[in-house]
Amino acid sequence: ECILVAWNGYHGKDTAAFSDDGLAAIPQWFAERFGYLRNFAKHLGHFYVPLVDSDTSIISQVDFDARYKRIPGDDVYQFVTKVSHYRQLVREEMEERWLGYHTLYPGMKDFLASIKTPAYIVTAKDRQSVLSILKRAGIEMAEERVYGDRQAKLEAFADIARKEQIANESLYFFDDNVLNVIEAKNENYNAYWATWGYNIPNHYVLAKQNSVRGISLPTFLQTEFEMLSQ
Repeated sequence: ECILVAWNGYHGKDTAAFSDDGLAAIPQWFAERFGYLRNFAKHLGHFYVPLVDSDTSIISQVDFDARYKRIPGDDVYQFVTKVSHYRQLVREEMEERWLGYHTLYPGMKDFLASIKTPAYIVTAKDRQSVLSILKRAGIEMAEERVYGDRQAKLEAFADIARKEQIANESLYFFDDNVLNVIEAKNENYNAYWATWGYNIPNHYVLAKQNSVRGISLPTFLQTEFEMLSQ
């Protein structure tokens, strides 16, 4: 879904191009570049990098962040606006197809359906998209438990801690972006790096340098939250 909305939205494609055929029509060089740089992306604006730079060597998160910062802010804003509009059109015109490009990790549906601890989702994706994806999977979640469109997440964590009347260390946070985890850890949240998501070798280096705890999907699904801090 991400590569389709990024490519089609940027190039002004018709919503009919949001399809397997549309995916196959995307140039191979871009598909490979996008797939690789996806490992560094934290939000929609980051998807613009492979569209404006096809060959700069990017090995680390520092490399990626530096390249992104060189893009004019107005250009990023226009890109995000176009792609967000395209995504909205696709959702409205072909919701089932759009939903079909989203799947939950194995075991996540049962986990979300059975968890007793108050759970929240904090994501760069918009709230309504998240709720629609969960609903299709048979998961009902209250709107106020989904914090969408979050490029940065600390403000949401603080709000959740206030709502639940808990200290930072009592809030457990799991994210496949190691930078988000480092930020949360530095604010004393019980942060874990979800190693089943997008990552590259450099992220393991960052995790070690910052004493970040990684967690696999099977462990996440099977471990009680109160046991994680032991």
